[in-house]
Amino acid sequence: MVEKAFARQEAHKTPNPIMWVSEWWQTRFAKQKAEEKHKRIVARVRLLTSELALRSYQSEEVQGPHRLEQLVPKHLQLVPTDPFSGQSVVYRVQGTNWAVYSVGLDGVDDGGQPVGRSVSGTLRKGDLFFDSPW
Repeated sequence: MVEKAFARQEAHKTPNPIMWVSEWWQTRFAKQKAEEKHKRIVARVRLLTSELALRSYQSEEVQGPHRLEQLVPKHLQLVPTDPFSGQSVVYRVQGTNWAVYSVGLDGVDDGGQPVGRSVSGTLRKGDLFFDSPW
């Protein structure tokens, strides 16, 4: 009798491969979504930091820099990297102004076209700015 109870208890401790795969399958999408959200937050913080450094540089030099590297080390410790591409954030001079952005979830540089939602509510392709709503 004691042996059967012990065997039943040991059977519950043995991992069930079907349950393990089922749990993994159900949680992988949640983990993927959490990772994407984390990357969006990191990108926004880096873009905001870049934007503030650019404005500080502009207030001292009257115009913005030609490259983000000009902000190092006085305004930035290093050029921020885009968490979606692994490269530095995109910086483009546009006349007397500039655009600094991340390539976003799709990893494609859409030329500074902001990401947004379509009429149906699905996300459109685009780039992520520090003040993007998504």
